[in-house]
Order: sequence, then C-alpha cells, then structure tokens
Amino acid sequence: MSLSAPTVSVIVPCRNEVRTIAQVLRDLDAQTFSDAFEVVIADGMSTDGTRELLAELQQSAWGFDLHVIDNPAQIIPSALNRAVEASRGMFIVRVDGHSRVGPTYLTEIVHPLRSGMADVVGPQIQLLAGSSTPLAEAIAVCSGSALGTGGTASRRALTVPVDVSHAVMSCYRRDVWERNGGYDEALLSNEDFDFDMRAHRRGARILALPSPVFSLVARSTLGALAQQRWRYGWWKGAVLHKMPSSLHMRQAIPLISLIAALTLVVAVMLGALSANVLVWCAVAYSGVAIVTALAEAKRYPSASSLVVATVAAPIVFAIIHGVWACGVCAGLLVNPRR
Repeated sequence: MSLSAPTVSVIVPCRNEVRTIAQVLRDLDAQTFSDAFEVVIADGMSTDGTRELLAELQQSAWGFDLHVIDNPAQIIPSALNRAVEASRGMFIVRVDGHSRVGPTYLTEIVHPLRSGMADVVGPQIQLLAGSSTPLAEAIAVCSGSALGTGGTASRRALTVPVDVSHAVMSCYRRDVWERNGGYDEALLSNEDFDFDMRAHRRGARILALPSPVFSLVARSTLGALAQQRWRYGWWKGAVLHKMPSSLHMRQAIPLISLIAALTLVVAVMLGALSANVLVWCAVAYSGVAIVTALAEAKRYPSASSLVVATVAAPIVFAIIHGVWACGVCAGLLVNPRR
C-alpha cells in the first residue's frame, strides 16, 4: 500500500473480467515506475464473480493504492468518467480489464506528458489472440495488419512519435479531461476517439508513441468479430453526427467500397451489368486479403494458424471492412444519439 500522494492514476473500466483482471493488477504491480501511483477500477456491476475477486485482491499487498468503485451505468465512457472523478493523480493512464502491459509501461507513457512534449499520448497497440485456436490466432494477425487497421499510426511500428488527432488507449493530463468535460456518455463506443478529437480541436497536442506497447485481446470467433465491428461502426456513425469532418480517408474507403458494391449489385439486378463483374470484384478482394494474410507469415504462432488465415482471410477482412461500414451507415441513418 502506497503512503504517498499518487502522481499517476491508472483507471480501469471493468465488467465481467474475472479471467483477466488479476493479471492486469500483477502487470501494474511489476511496474518500474518510481513515483507513487494508484489504480481505480470502475466495475460495471459484474455478474461473473469479478467483484468478489476484486474484494479479495484488495486485501493483497500491492505496490499501489487499489480502489474499486461502482459504475451503475455499465458503459465504458461512464466507467472512465467515474474513475477519473474518484482519482487523485495529475496524469491519467487508461488500462483495460483484458489487456497486458510491460514493466516500463507507466514510465514510458507518462514521460512525454510530464516533460510537456504532449497533452495526450497513446502507446503502440498490439493484438493478442483471444484463444489458442488457429482461427483466433488468424483473426488477431489479420486484424492487426495494415489492411485490417487502415494504417492507423498507433497500430503500426513507429520509430519516432507522430502527431495525430487520435491516439488509441490515450493517456493525458488531468486538466485535459477537465477542459474536455470528460467522456461523452451518450456514446457506447468510440468514446475515446470523440474525446481525443475534442481535445485536439481545443489545441491539445496528441502523440502516437513508438513505445510502450499496449497488448489488447482480439475477438476469437468470426461471430464475435462481426458483433464488435458492427458496434464500432454504429457508434462511429454517432460520432460523425457530432463531427462530420472527423472521417479519415482510411475510414471513408470502406464506406465508398460498400456503396460501390451495392451499386454494382443493383446494376446487375437491373441487367445493366453482367454478374461476372461482381465475381471478378470478389476475386480481386479475396486475392488482396489472401496476399495480406500471407505477408504476415512471421507473426503466426503456428503453421495451422497460417493455413486457416489464408483460407479465412477474405471472410475476416470482409467482416472488418464490410460489417463496420454497414454499422456506420445504420448509425448515420438511425442516429443513436437521439
């Protein structure tokens, strides 16, 4: 238990993370960070035993103050706001309840904030397989590829910090959160993108850092991946209602491709085009997907996952791009913020 006032507050949105939350705390306990820090876990009324486990973990001897608070709304932006409100540190570091961080994570992520280099920073993101199945390994590798991420700065190997308008898993000084008015609790997803964009428009400098690395667990099945991509797309539509100019080219391409594909389908149905056009478009897309999967050969942990990725790549990337684009269109039409 730390006796000093914390310099850093690690905030953890958590709900039903009984399998992973103890490892998250062990990773934080192994930090080489020299200053005092605290960990504030905002639990979304977990029903899988997470809260009981956290009660036990609070009795353990950690190298930091551990606080567990309620998040009755059970949504991520609410968890983040409640955690920051309950925290005391000058620097806010977000860590998820199903992630992994190395021992130098806090030292590296806080340094550019403390030095005045930036107001908001984000680590390099690495995706871990959700399970040991070849399909889960294939999904993680394909999702983390350039075709899967669209070349987002935080999701590619950087050698120097890069100025961006959004850094994944962003960390910041407390005054940035205060000026921003916290996270928008009307957004059930994309709340971090919205937060960073608003901070950027208020003049905050945001950097994607080459290190440290933040490891996120990817979805392990095609169904779970599709649900995630639909949710991301739906709430991206909500963000676009707030900030239409926040649409990046890497995000516009899947939307344009979806519109083009639907136009081709209608043209074929009306007899204006041959069905062969659709076939050749599908073949071309599948070819790009398979080549991308093969190009990541060194990242697959087993030969079986490489084989599965090669076969499943067209479906995986179609979910990543197509389901997301459908979600955006649905979110724009329905406007979930209403």
